[in-house]
Amino acid sequence: MTLISTLKRSLDPLHGLSDSTRQDFATWYRQAKVPQIRYVAFLTALLYLVYAIVEQQVANDQLTLRLLIHGFVVPATLLAVGIMSFYPQLYRPMLALLIASPVNATINHLYLNSHHHDFAYFSPELYLILIWIFAISGMTLRQAVFTGGTAAVLILATTLGDSLQPGLQHLHLVWTLAATSFGLLSAFMLEKVHKTMFLQQSQLALSASIDGLTGLWNRARIDQFFAEEIARAQRYGTPFSVILIDIDHFKSVNDTHGHAVGDTVLRQFAALLRRNVRAVDKVGRLGGEEFLIILPDADSEQARAAARTLQQRLEDFAFDTVQRKTASFGVAQFRDGDDLPSMLERVDRALYKAKADGRNRIEQL
Repeated sequence: MTLISTLKRSLDPLHGLSDSTRQDFATWYRQAKVPQIRYVAFLTALLYLVYAIVEQQVANDQLTLRLLIHGFVVPATLLAVGIMSFYPQLYRPMLALLIASPVNATINHLYLNSHHHDFAYFSPELYLILIWIFAISGMTLRQAVFTGGTAAVLILATTLGDSLQPGLQHLHLVWTLAATSFGLLSAFMLEKVHKTMFLQQSQLALSASIDGLTGLWNRARIDQFFAEEIARAQRYGTPFSVILIDIDHFKSVNDTHGHAVGDTVLRQFAALLRRNVRAVDKVGRLGGEEFLIILPDADSEQARAAARTLQQRLEDFAFDTVQRKTASFGVAQFRDGDDLPSMLERVDRALYKAKADGRNRIEQL
């Protein structure tokens, strides 16, 4: 099973990860692909206009229909794709049009040329369509496989009958399979590279948000969470509270036992906080021995109850080397008119009062 999992992971870097991670990748990938889809669509429309002009000098029949298809219908469709790419609310119909356009172009080409004695002059368009679908269009691998597979089946089903001479038929088969296989390989490798890049960027973003010692959110990230909760409370009127915590007499741990023991206490204290809060709560280290917990949808009484639970867990916990430690807690609930500095200042005053009144206390302002 390990070998199979390793093989699957080598083929798909997202194998085994959560659905939410895959959804995040899909969103990120779509945003990364939209500029490619836009400019490829515009360029392809321009090239089809050039092709329509040249085709008029080469083809011997159905000139009006060829001009209508290659000089108007296909370019107009691609221009629509490019224009729709500027509007996020139109992404779904844009993708539907993007998927349909090369299939439509394939059908038009086969109708105009599959039984024509000059088919060899026009067949390169079919191979370019296949390569365009897989490697150039900006479709995802799944979309490209569906679209490219449909186009390839249409091409082979139409042209491998009695319409072509045996030698030309074999050559056409080779080029069709080559265009499909090279295109498929390119699409697969491009999506794999993008998945790897997404995971690396996600890891870098996470590393930049995590406190290196405790594994909690760092000051910058917890400030972002704080600002987001304030904005949500101001917009929707939902309550939220914060708990500011300071380990009592922590300096004596470093002075008596050294910084290595102090670091162990901080890590164990951080783990205790993580284990005893809700999944929606955000726990961060502000610096030194000071920690902040953001409790969405919690009023001051609920926050105070959460602080009492943490205080009790802390009293029952035995740290390595130092055994018992206490902490002081400040609690504050969001009030109308609060911003981040004012709310931080209020919870900081609550914590200062808890320490001034003897430590190992919970105070609320």
